[in-house]
This record gives sequence, structure tokens and C-alpha cells, in this order.
Amino acid sequence: MDHQFHTTRVLARDLAGTPELRSLWEFANSTFAHGARQYPEMGVSEGKRFEQPADFTEELGTDGVTFIHYVSSSREDSGKAKIVATAGCKPWSSAYKLDERVKRMREEREAREKEPAKSPEQDYDGFYTKEHEDQLLKQIEKLQLMDDSQGKDGIARWEVMTVCVHPEWQKKGLADKLLEKVAGEVSSQVKSLGQGPEFKLMVRTMKEINEKYWLSKGFKPVGEKFFEPGTFGSPTGFHIIDLSRDHRTT
Repeated sequence: MDHQFHTTRVLARDLAGTPELRSLWEFANSTFAHGARQYPEMGVSEGKRFEQPADFTEELGTDGVTFIHYVSSSREDSGKAKIVATAGCKPWSSAYKLDERVKRMREEREAREKEPAKSPEQDYDGFYTKEHEDQLLKQIEKLQLMDDSQGKDGIARWEVMTVCVHPEWQKKGLADKLLEKVAGEVSSQVKSLGQGPEFKLMVRTMKEINEKYWLSKGFKPVGEKFFEPGTFGSPTGFHIIDLSRDHRTT
């Protein structure tokens, strides 16, 4: 079948309110759900990667950039392009910034509780409950400064984020191509800021599911935290790890 591909670069601040944001949100959640179902023992198969479209841009931050890889075919959907892969990046912060999301979750829940037709138990898809908020808040402090070298060596760090590939298009090199674009983006950003010539790409992920993949891409572990059983519904507990890969500006 004759496929056509193209990749677009989008600034996170330009995504808000666009059709592309909702498409990215739906795509990221569907690929996350597919991956999570491969590891039922971890107890992470329920829920969404991003509860709302705004969560996608919020995680990328004001300085984030995302790359979207599209495919289209004249024989499918009248040639309409669809997303098959995405990857983003933003300046690295060793703090796991859930504070603003939890604040918004709380405000939304409190507003719903004031509606006569609803009770506290009828929260947004059963996800934004007070218990979930409390759990998130307890985890924020644990995830601070996993890689405490940030800023001490003068080397710029950027985080690789939301790397998703449609299941039908996996193992075709799309993730590698997008990672190359991410590295090129960071190289340009670092040079424009007068930093470099060295920089590091960072990844924060669940060890039990994704560590092997990122090690195969040349990343090395630099920090790790264990979360006890019961965290986010996991019956076994899990590790969150930070990994880094060295680069030079081009």
C-alpha cells in the first residue's frame, strides 16, 4: 500500500485548544493502554496516561516541543493523515511537578461536589477522587531530586517525553527517527542559549516496564525510587527511574 509520511514540529504553547491536541491526547492514551495491558501484574492497565487534553500540554510545559509523525494513504480514509508516532522534549527538572495538576483536580472535584445532582462518589470517571489526590500529594516529595546532579556540572539537560508509537507501526524505526529529531531540537536550543557543547537527554519511566528499552537506546540509570505496593493501585509496587544519555551539539 502506498503510504505517505510527514513529521511536524509543534511548540507546546501553540497546542492549546487545537484539534491536534485532542488527537494527541487520544493517541497517547490509546498507546499507553495497549502497552499497559502487556503487564497486568503491575496493575497499571486501568486509567489514562492523560486524564484531560490539557494534561498533555501541562506536562510539556511552556518551553516544550513535540514532534508528530503522520501517515496517510490514498486508499484509506480518503487520504486523511493520522498520527502514528510522537515524541516531545522540555528542559529537565528533577522535581516531579504534580502540584499544579493536583490543585486543578481538587478544584474540579470541589466544584462537582457542590452540584446537587452529584455526590463525592460520582467523580470524573472515578479517577479524580479525594483519595487519588491525597495519594498523588504523598508521592510528590518522594520524586524530588532523583537526579541531584542537575545544575552542578554546568551541562544542560532536557527530558524526552511522551514517546508513543501506534502498535501497528512499532519496530519500524519511527521512535528512533523521532528521538533523532528531539536530539536535534535540543542541540539547537542549547546552542541558542549559549550553552554546551555538551548536553544530556533525560528519561523518567517505570523501571519494570521500560528500562530495558531505554538501555538499548544508550541511556544509563542515574536515579531510582521504589513505590510500595498499593501506590496507584499496583499490587506489587514499582520503581521509577531516571536515565540519561550524553550528547554534543552539532
